[in-house]
Amino acid sequence: MLGLAELGAQFYDARRAPREAEWQDIAPVIRRMRSDGEAVIVAPYWAEPWARHVLGDGQMPLAQVARPDASPFPRVVEVSILGQNAPELRGWQVEQSEQHGRFRVRVMSNPEPISIRYDFVNALGPAAVHVRGPSGECAWTERARVENGGLGGHPTYPAHRFNCSGGGSHFVGVTVIDDKDYRPRRCIWASPAVGGPLSVTFKDVPLGASIYGYAGSPWVMVRDGDGSPVTLQARVNGEVVGSHVQRDQMGWARFSFSTAQFSGRRAAVEFSVTSDDYQKPFCFYADAR
Repeated sequence: MLGLAELGAQFYDARRAPREAEWQDIAPVIRRMRSDGEAVIVAPYWAEPWARHVLGDGQMPLAQVARPDASPFPRVVEVSILGQNAPELRGWQVEQSEQHGRFRVRVMSNPEPISIRYDFVNALGPAAVHVRGPSGECAWTERARVENGGLGGHPTYPAHRFNCSGGGSHFVGVTVIDDKDYRPRRCIWASPAVGGPLSVTFKDVPLGASIYGYAGSPWVMVRDGDGSPVTLQARVNGEVVGSHVQRDQMGWARFSFSTAQFSGRRAAVEFSVTSDDYQKPFCFYADAR
């Protein structure tokens, strides 16, 4: 009986998740293997909060943790426990691998990294952007009241944003929403306006082959799936290059609009947001590539 008990204890110990002290021990290894600009990706995903807890924002900044996807990264550091692999790194090449107790830490290289010419989320601000609703211009502020809806409520309303007519959720600013898997996604909040389109215009964008991005709503707020769709349309110098219709059950949904005819040029890019429901929560990420 004692032997069986010992065997059971060994089996349990081999399959349990690492404790905080073990995460603290592995943190220096991750820091050593990670270079500046490389994302830390944890497998399985549910263990990521432990990594953020011990590594901090310096090693795992919000923009990387709440990334739209991993396609632009030439290299990342994968931290694996329980023998798991990150699905988003399937097809990537292993450059370096080390095993430390329960942890496997690998430097992974992207066989086809994407070059981003312009990140619309990072560029959002009064120097580069003009925002207008049906009732007029939306004014930029850096002192708006920061609000969070709590469990099941709206995402954080940031201090830096363009305030639009209607108040409350009617603004354009950078925030983080939850997707279908409750993963964070950093994006431009652009709740539809009352009585017409909400226009977000970036004045001078270096364009490539496409405008690529994702759209979504905070999953907890729309998971019942009975809300009105939202249409996101993109124009380059006034010419429509694509439209995306976002429905509740789509989650964090990808879109791509060809801009091949403008490749190598700089132009104004306008995103127009419309919906029958002006209270609809909506957020999008976009880049020029």
